[in-house]
Amino acid sequence: MEKYLPYAITLNRFLESQHLSPADDMTISLLKGMGQWSIRTLDLNSDQVITLPLLGRDFSLKYEEDSSISITFSDVEARPLRFIQSTKIPLNEFGEKAISWIEREQGKILSVVEKYTQELAEQLANGKGFTVLQDLRAILGFDLFIINNQLEILEWAGGRQLPLEALAFISPKRTMQGLFLRDRVFFQGEWVDPQDVPLTWYPLHGQPGILGYLGLAASKESLGSIEQLFLHKAATLFLLELTKTYHIQENERHYHRDFLFDLLYNNFDSLEVIISRGKLWGWDFSKPHLVLVGEIPGFDPDSPQQEIFNDILTDMMAVLRNQWPKSICLERNNQVVILFQLPDFIPSTLWVEQAKTLLQPVLRLNEEYPRDQQLLFGLGNLYPTARYIHRSFQEARSALELGQLFNLENRIIAFQDLGVMRLLYKLDRQELEDYRNEILGPMLKFDKENNLALEETLLAYFTSSTDINAAGDKLFLHPNTLRYRLKKAAEILGRDLTVLENQVNLFIALKIGKLKSLWPE
Repeated sequence: MEKYLPYAITLNRFLESQHLSPADDMTISLLKGMGQWSIRTLDLNSDQVITLPLLGRDFSLKYEEDSSISITFSDVEARPLRFIQSTKIPLNEFGEKAISWIEREQGKILSVVEKYTQELAEQLANGKGFTVLQDLRAILGFDLFIINNQLEILEWAGGRQLPLEALAFISPKRTMQGLFLRDRVFFQGEWVDPQDVPLTWYPLHGQPGILGYLGLAASKESLGSIEQLFLHKAATLFLLELTKTYHIQENERHYHRDFLFDLLYNNFDSLEVIISRGKLWGWDFSKPHLVLVGEIPGFDPDSPQQEIFNDILTDMMAVLRNQWPKSICLERNNQVVILFQLPDFIPSTLWVEQAKTLLQPVLRLNEEYPRDQQLLFGLGNLYPTARYIHRSFQEARSALELGQLFNLENRIIAFQDLGVMRLLYKLDRQELEDYRNEILGPMLKFDKENNLALEETLLAYFTSSTDINAAGDKLFLHPNTLRYRLKKAAEILGRDLTVLENQVNLFIALKIGKLKSLWPE
């Protein structure tokens, strides 16, 4: 048996029930656009006001001396609509008749909506879960789906406007940004690929925040007052189901995180324990894993960036889940840790390219955000077994931290490419500071007192493989100006810059200077 929602209480239906006809051409013209407006409140001659629990407009009705009826709207600046009665009746009788009709219609609507809501509640109580969305689809007459706050599709009810297989959509969190709170009840969404089908989001708000969204294959404008009322009622049921699912998933994520933290911090006694524990969650730790750690450079967790980071993390996890189901992604101290399972061990020359390939969906997503919200990633070395994932994790963190000293155009910094910096990073800071002052002391003092930037000049010269022209391009200096600075540095330091041993010592001291910027004051 097919189910239908009752008709809305519209101006046209009200006029028909009260046998009112347009009194002039202007009313006929205006009624073409206003006739389908739903009634929320009806003020009868400033004497009686009836308010409906429905979305709509506020109507004011005035009984004129000639027994005609004029209707105005509180939110529309337009001349009153004028109507005549087919059979003239007094004001009191007209008011009673109008209110009686509206109350009967309201009763029908609330009865049907309550009946359908109760049926959905019973099905949920009987364990049907989100498959009841199919019944909701049949009642509303359009396709819809539901997702959780991790953007996972929990149920897809397609077959009419939407295909049976799920379509990719842009995160509703990004669509919702910039909307006023009042506009966030129903708001327009976007598909990843252009579609002829509209998408409207209905956020499901719970105590922890938004727990999920209903995606509707209908435009916001096409949702009538009855559909919106029923959706509000049904959404409460789905929210309860989402809350239950949320707490179950949170419990699972808690155990996931405990296991992964133990893995990253080497709290297991053997590889066998890691493999057996990993199987409980569907992960195969008998295979090698690439480890990456990402963060937004300069991220401030106490600023509005925290919400931005959470949204980026949600989007990232959704992309990885769809593209690489076996990948592992978790948040740790405002950083994101990603583990990619590989079928076999690969040589070191392929590590970076493999990481770029696996991370490509995330990097594409990264480019959609403003520059100051884009993540930078550190890549640890690959090891044959999961026994050394903790080492790769620490290397990825070091690469991420050290990489921020260099050019950030490359969004992945590999630990293996850090050269001497990865050795210096582990040494005692006071010893490094003493070494730097011993090698560069006179030049550092000169730089403080003058404006030649000799430290920067030397570093550019050595990182350009002592190519004068390349170093000049880096510093935007004429080669002759660069030669003068290099000669000045050699004089102050008392070192021949063409001698390899001097170059090595100077280069290490200069690198320590870059590393020093990471040290806390």
